[in-house]
Amino acid sequence: MFKNLKISVLLVCLALLGLAALPAYPQTETASAKLIPVEVENARKLLGESPTGERADPSQRASLQDGADPGAQTGGTMTLTVPKLGLEDIPVPTADSQVALDREGIIRLEESGVPWEEGSNTFVVGHALGFLWTRTPYVFYELNQLKPGDEIIARDQAANEYRFKVYDRVTVKPEDYWVTHPLPGKTTISLQTCTPIPTFENRLVIRGELET
Repeated sequence: MFKNLKISVLLVCLALLGLAALPAYPQTETASAKLIPVEVENARKLLGESPTGERADPSQRASLQDGADPGAQTGGTMTLTVPKLGLEDIPVPTADSQVALDREGIIRLEESGVPWEEGSNTFVVGHALGFLWTRTPYVFYELNQLKPGDEIIARDQAANEYRFKVYDRVTVKPEDYWVTHPLPGKTTISLQTCTPIPTFENRLVIRGELET
């Protein structure tokens, strides 16, 4: 009897661990969507990562405009506000791994720029769903609602504001690391998430330009 009880407890624990590995859905019509292992694996792949988890060579990204301060890339944590999505002063830690993204729910790619750096492309990655342990789940669940003219506001640790207006949207493959590169003559911010739910086959990127 006790042996059967131990086996039952073990099976329940394994089932719970399996559920924890799946994205956590909000209470919407997507809650009944079924995922297969390949789809889950694709969702857990940071933009530009190879199948081994390695990133693209950062030396291949475009150089910043002359006069940019390279030290600014290591500045403090910024916050993000997107009025249309109901996001206000969301902390955006700097990281460069899928593990960090799964934990935080939103990160700024370490090799990208920062809003106060002229000619940069601040590249922010956020989960559309997230996992049971994700600190900020669903942060970019409605990212596809952003349209040209919508506002994206970034703030540094001194509360200085950098206001961007959405001007473009692009859908790319997980390996398309080029989308993180700076754009000549522009200071931009890019918000990226997995799409479409629940397959997560591609990456949606919303781009905004700094208002002058």
